[in-house]
Amino acid sequence: MKTMKLFVALVALPALMFSVSHAKGAIGLVSGNLTTADACGFGVGYIGGFAGIADEGTSIFGGLTYGFSDYTEGRVKIGFFDPDVRGADPKIMVALDFKYEFMDYYDRLRKNPFDLAFGGFMEFVDFEYGSVLGLGGSIIGSIPYRFQSGHRLIPYARLNLRLERVSYDAADFDDESDFRVGLNLGTKYEVSDNLGLYGEFQLDGNAGLFLGLDFRAF
Repeated sequence: MKTMKLFVALVALPALMFSVSHAKGAIGLVSGNLTTADACGFGVGYIGGFAGIADEGTSIFGGLTYGFSDYTEGRVKIGFFDPDVRGADPKIMVALDFKYEFMDYYDRLRKNPFDLAFGGFMEFVDFEYGSVLGLGGSIIGSIPYRFQSGHRLIPYARLNLRLERVSYDAADFDDESDFRVGLNLGTKYEVSDNLGLYGEFQLDGNAGLFLGLDFRAF
């Protein structure tokens, strides 16, 4: 019960901050979060495939995750974003992120109530009117629940604070830069130690549903 109260508190603050961000008209991210706070481990690599259906359009992309240490990992996501505009062509999107897990649920000495990580990210995507660059930091919290079968269900939440820069193609518009806040709430289901399924809601300027899977490649 105490664990759940702590996790709810972790989510409540981002939810409040989201309401402020949404009111200011953030464009939002197109690649979601799609990861828990738990790091994959040193020398471990995962390959994933993901899709998002959101306010600004549909995104389809792949991801490669690599563990640089037991508690640090980096990831690259590359794919296409199809804006929800008639006649618009799909655009290339690129995202990079990293995280450091500083609270480990399975640390028997500290007995942490959940996994907690902080990190940074960058996302670049083209729109019909120009390009959008998001650059910022995030904090991720998750709690693993293990079933008797050995499978794990891992609810997670991510709060991000970023600088969102919009560069317009038309000379009549000046480029814009604003600080934005976003919230992602999702669940990972581990089919096996090497395969995970994701379902996630993004609450941001580009609010929507993100789904996908990743599997251990090495």
